[in-house]
Amino acid sequence: MVKSSYSRFFQTGRYAISWRYGISTRLKKPFFLVLTSLTCFCIVSLLQSCNHVEKPAAIAKLADKLPETVDYNLHVKPILSDKCFFCHGPDKNSQKAGLELATREGALAALKKARGKHAIVPGDLANSEVYHRIITADEHDMMPPKASNRALSDYEKAVLIKWIEQGAEYKPHWALIKPQKASLPTVTDTHWPKNEIDHFILHKMEEKGLKPAPEADKETLLRRVSLDLTGLPPTLAEVDAFLADTSPNAYEKVVNRLLQSPHYGEKMAVDWLDLARYADTHGYTVDRYRPMWPWRDWVIQSFNQNQPFSQFLTWQLAGDLLPQPTREQRLATGFNRNHSQNTEGGIINEEFRVEYVADRTNTLGTAMLGLTVECARCHDHKFDPISQKDYYSLFAFFNNVDEAGQISWDDAMPVPTMLLSEKKQDSLLTFIDTKIKTAETALTLTKQAEQKAFTQWQTSTNQNVSVDLRKGLQARFTFDKLVNGQFVSEVSKTDKGTVLEPVLAAGKFGQAFHSNGDDILNLGQVGVFNRAQPFSIGVWVNIPNNLNKGVILHKGQGDILYNFRGYFLNIRDGKAELLMAHTWPYNSIIKVSQQVLPKQKWVQLTMTYDGSSKASGLKLYIDGKEAPMVTEKDNLYKDIIWPKGKHMGKDQPGLQVGADMRGTGFKNGLVDELVVYTRELTAPEVALLPTSSAATSPVQLRQPDPKSLFLYYLANISAPYQHQRDELLKLRAERNRVVEDIPEIMVMEDMKTPRPTYLLKRGVYDAHGERVRPDVPASILPYSPEFPRNRLGLAKWLLHPDNPLTARVVVNRYWQTYFGTGLQKSSNNFGNQGGLPTHPELLDWLAITFRESGWNVKAMQKLIVMSATYRQSSRVTREGLAKDPENTWLARGPMSRLTAEMIRDNALAASGLLSTKMGGPSVKPYQPEGLWAVNSATYDQDKGEGLYRRSLYTFWRRTNPPPSMNTFDAPSRSYCVVQRQKTSTPLQALILLNDPQFVEAAKVVAERSFIQKKTLPEELTEVFRLLTSRKPQPKELAILTRLYEQEYQKFRKNPAKLNGWLQAGEHKSTGINDLPALAAGAVVASTVMNSEAFVTKH
Repeated sequence: MVKSSYSRFFQTGRYAISWRYGISTRLKKPFFLVLTSLTCFCIVSLLQSCNHVEKPAAIAKLADKLPETVDYNLHVKPILSDKCFFCHGPDKNSQKAGLELATREGALAALKKARGKHAIVPGDLANSEVYHRIITADEHDMMPPKASNRALSDYEKAVLIKWIEQGAEYKPHWALIKPQKASLPTVTDTHWPKNEIDHFILHKMEEKGLKPAPEADKETLLRRVSLDLTGLPPTLAEVDAFLADTSPNAYEKVVNRLLQSPHYGEKMAVDWLDLARYADTHGYTVDRYRPMWPWRDWVIQSFNQNQPFSQFLTWQLAGDLLPQPTREQRLATGFNRNHSQNTEGGIINEEFRVEYVADRTNTLGTAMLGLTVECARCHDHKFDPISQKDYYSLFAFFNNVDEAGQISWDDAMPVPTMLLSEKKQDSLLTFIDTKIKTAETALTLTKQAEQKAFTQWQTSTNQNVSVDLRKGLQARFTFDKLVNGQFVSEVSKTDKGTVLEPVLAAGKFGQAFHSNGDDILNLGQVGVFNRAQPFSIGVWVNIPNNLNKGVILHKGQGDILYNFRGYFLNIRDGKAELLMAHTWPYNSIIKVSQQVLPKQKWVQLTMTYDGSSKASGLKLYIDGKEAPMVTEKDNLYKDIIWPKGKHMGKDQPGLQVGADMRGTGFKNGLVDELVVYTRELTAPEVALLPTSSAATSPVQLRQPDPKSLFLYYLANISAPYQHQRDELLKLRAERNRVVEDIPEIMVMEDMKTPRPTYLLKRGVYDAHGERVRPDVPASILPYSPEFPRNRLGLAKWLLHPDNPLTARVVVNRYWQTYFGTGLQKSSNNFGNQGGLPTHPELLDWLAITFRESGWNVKAMQKLIVMSATYRQSSRVTREGLAKDPENTWLARGPMSRLTAEMIRDNALAASGLLSTKMGGPSVKPYQPEGLWAVNSATYDQDKGEGLYRRSLYTFWRRTNPPPSMNTFDAPSRSYCVVQRQKTSTPLQALILLNDPQFVEAAKVVAERSFIQKKTLPEELTEVFRLLTSRKPQPKELAILTRLYEQEYQKFRKNPAKLNGWLQAGEHKSTGINDLPALAAGAVVASTVMNSEAFVTKH
């Protein structure tokens, strides 16, 4: 009203018209200008007085301490994210009062519960409801509310107020803005920088009034870079060589040598194994063994070969989707299968399958995007622009794997898998496959050649063909009577069927077995066939009206508990299902009848199999006629029976009827006249089973179809065909035998028909919401229509030059490796809650440089370690500690405790015990007894070299990680970890003092130093150098000498005390007769191991 009233005071030109006084006069120009100025001043003053607010004194006095220009990303969003987004963030389902402060549109919109009011009016505090709510003392109105346990400080309030006054400008989150490669900042000290990194670091130092520390001494620098690039200390020879090398590029030569060391790949792999949640067991309660070490070895090899990170990432995410993927590319996809998997009985298969897909999605978010995408699994993310739909769209990329949620109890490798054959096996299989192909061709030619003989045979028999249904008959159960409570086979009295409380009912022929659906009718060793053996099984069944799912018969050990190993004839959705599997669902054949099976009437079912391991060789006949089938899976490549000792019970399980362990049985169904053949019956023979299975003499064929009669002729009359067929069966059996000895490893492989993906309400596995397609959060970077909507397209999206996260996230982790903390402190959270990078321009410069280098991993490591920033001394002055206690601005070199792996490996390296063998199955070094008993397992400790392998190769059990390394903050590897905890506990000191690995190493360090018969100071100096890579200071040497002398006298006086030091571990000392001296030396070595000089990387 004020604005509109005063606007009427003016008219264009030199006339002034007052609506109040009715004056209309032509004014002279000078007077007009004065009056105009005066009027404008009055209007502005009036407007300002209307918008003016009286700020609280506590806020007003902070005006000089606020930034001149308040930046949304730097100053405002950290406050909003921490104090406001929980109730007013991106998650629409959690927004209180319908207010969203995460976007400008939401903040400026009219409040839904306060008509006419707005949370923020840019430049107008008086009309900004946020202002009034953050300064009020009224607990009913104040924001954040007292019940939230969040409170704004006066400074935070002042920042928000000034931001509103300056226009409340919003910006995209810093990490979601494409990196820009800034020019190198100017610095005062132009002599200090050694490469581009140093310009950014020094510029920030000079801003903060700091000066760089001097370069570290050569011993310290060599140990630092050796540990950082290889995880191992330098040898004494390497230290001496570096000290003697006075050339300008002496340090660079060291760096180049370390980058070429095979131990470089081992060191780099450790962090990637944490990220990839690599372990040697499946996890959960049962926590069985899984041999995934070939994937681990591939990672080491990839780092050593300096595989571009773009390729390294693509192969692991989607190597199987590359054109004609190699074995190595498929092996790399094991990255996505490293998650925990559950063997427990009674779990819901789909629930855990969804868990595995969610784990892959979460790992992608943490490892590649640096975002907590898992927070959007049950609802929209409360702090970051990731909706629940975004989460399940990412989830869809990983939801197309043919896998089980409940993995097999028999230690079968969870599918999908790849055979890890050796060259010798590959050659043998190629040879056998060639012979199989030749045999199949010969069989086809024989089939053609036998056409003439068949015609002659038809003429000679005059269509009067008799069939002997006793040929190849292994067993026949009529179920007409019980003998001593058992059903006895008509073929062999030794084959008996047993069931708890057998029940008979009226059958198709005489009596039938009545199944209660719970108790299994076990037919002993009947029906035991491998995948290379043909067989046929016929049975009469009467299906209850209400039964749409259940097992009729099977040769297995329970259904999903053993991933359906064996073969099954089931009812699924009222239809017949034939299933033959090594490990369901991927390594199997699955066929389903097109027609629904009749109910409440007798129907004869016969399954036949030709030994080919192909779906085409597995057939079903209903009442003697071949049934049209739909093939759902045709991928059987390993055997359907168990290796010895891998099944429950003493004997290989045989044919079972009416029920299976923990599956749905044939409840109230009737079973009659069951026959088992050791050959594949032909169609004319199957046609006779419904009426003649009990025949004791040949049966006459009735009007046989000429085509099927020809097949009967080939299988039963033609000697040439039978000979060729038997040769083919022998070759298939040989191939099956060879393949069974080849180990498998988990890999990724997408199903040909994509599985539909749905948004899961509240994250519950079976609460389907809207259907979603593979997609990415558009807030990061919209998905290009040029990319396929699969994991390969996802990899392309991650590596796209416009993707703001991937390169930043990766180089930040590299920085964290060397300096202990990333440029972005929370390396697992680049979102709103993760804070801001200390050197954003450097982070962007490194990210772009990394991408422009072709994602050259070794080049990035070299760039960092060659910088003057990295080479600084880590010794801190009082002034430096006061100004920068956490070394945020890097005015001194990095200093941190060695990682769990480094501590153990350094002790072994110093002693000379460390094995340099690379790769292979994981090993089991010293560990306290009984730790595995909680899972009813036994820890079988290795002997010899296995005790001294690098920690990278230590067997990793998720429920019982190696205790010494776990105590030093190694993760359990149950989920993706990109930033280890940093703790300091008494247990760590106890391990260094008492763990057999460290006591033994101390003994051998002393033995190594004392065996050369030097003077005591020289021997103690060598002990110290071996463990710390530097010479001791005179004061340190004096302390060690005094300790040695005290311990030496103690051991001479009390020899019994020697045992604890000299008998630890498997290594037996030789060549030293003065055992008290050796034990005293071991005490000295142990003391050094427990000192800061050993456990800290300076």
